[in-house]
Amino acid sequence: MEEKSQQPANEVLQDVRRTLQRYEERESPEKPLAFPSELRNRILKSCDLNHLVENTMKQWEVAVLYRKQLQKANVTLDPDTAHPKLILSEDGKSLRLGDKPQALPDNPERFRRYSCVLGRERFTAGGHFWEVNVGSGEEWALGVARKSVERKGIIYLIPEWGIWAVGKWGGKYWACTSPVSSPLSLFWEPRSIWVTLDYEGGRVSFSDADSGAELYTFSGASFSGETLLPFFHLWGNEAHLSISCGD
Repeated sequence: MEEKSQQPANEVLQDVRRTLQRYEERESPEKPLAFPSELRNRILKSCDLNHLVENTMKQWEVAVLYRKQLQKANVTLDPDTAHPKLILSEDGKSLRLGDKPQALPDNPERFRRYSCVLGRERFTAGGHFWEVNVGSGEEWALGVARKSVERKGIIYLIPEWGIWAVGKWGGKYWACTSPVSSPLSLFWEPRSIWVTLDYEGGRVSFSDADSGAELYTFSGASFSGETLLPFFHLWGNEAHLSISCGD
């Protein structure tokens, strides 16, 4: 059965034809031939798969067309804001969590309590997007933050505290909403995420960069003319984020 369930669609159709031929060749057509349940299930699965592929392709086309109207941001990490435990690559395109804090100056811009870092790029208007490779690691969050976000004390990953983000922890993907985070109902694991900012529209959205499927959208935000920056947070040793350099 497992072997047959992996047959391509044309072979499934051949099985259907053979079943109908056997029905036509029966001497007593008044006694219906039972349609094989295994074949029926494979047909249903094939239809579901085709429907899924069609929907995914439509989502991808819509996402690509939308992004053509936006400006792709060349995001790099700002080392002056990075928590001492974060290890940034020389080109400012990737980060991971180190074993111990580095000896870095405690300048006003640097996160001190939580292992966060901001991007250098600043947004005060327009539509922008960038792509972040998240891999299979856990205990990370990414998104957008106000320039005025708290650097030294307690912060909460919620819009009321100037952070619009999604993340992965506890084996699940989450939208960082308030009063509690919202689990994302995903049946796949996105390996690369598009972050899209519509400043005037008050929207921050996240989608799977491979399929174009929307993961979550924060809408109705009022940025009040304040500068926004890309935001990244790691607290797991296996987490590793990198910013895509592709077009």
